[in-house]
Amino acid sequence: MLSILEIFALMLAIVNGSILLWNYLRVKPILIVEPIHPDTHQWFFKLPNGVHQNKKTRKYGILTYISISNKGLRDVSVNSWRLQIKIQKKSKEFKPMNIPEPQYQLGTENLKIFPVLGQKGSQFQGHTMVKSGDSISGFAYYQPEFYGDWNLPVKENKLMGKILIKSVFGNKSTTNIQFKKISIEKAKKMIPDIDKIGT
Repeated sequence: MLSILEIFALMLAIVNGSILLWNYLRVKPILIVEPIHPDTHQWFFKLPNGVHQNKKTRKYGILTYISISNKGLRDVSVNSWRLQIKIQKKSKEFKPMNIPEPQYQLGTENLKIFPVLGQKGSQFQGHTMVKSGDSISGFAYYQPEFYGDWNLPVKENKLMGKILIKSVFGNKSTTNIQFKKISIEKAKKMIPDIDKIGT
């Protein structure tokens, strides 16, 4: 049988555990991921064919510009942002690839440079810490490659995908994005050697 002191200690442990759990749930980070300029900065394009096990492959580049905000009361670091695409009724997941900071010429003298998520460049540090009430933003680049019957589910030059982000605490957030088809020449205006990445 438990003594009165042991019962009291057990009750105290349960109360303390409940308080800690309540405090964690109250101040947990709440991440929200959203596309930035969904009509102008969400693109996919055809890359030169590749080769895998002596088979010709179809390669694509997918660029997305997203924002990650934290509506919770705790700072948190984001440690993954992956692209999910449903292909033949199966969800395929793609990891981001390293790219130079995209840049765009505005007029004759102004050059706009964009950050890349989680990647330090010449202009941006690539921080992944999202403070409470704050947000981070940047481009992410994915490069799906297929052979055989597999391919991107493109309809009317548009592609539907989903971005899934995860924090170091396991928090998740998703957003659906519609990507528009562009030429590789347009993509190279922002990232000149994008056709050479991953080769």
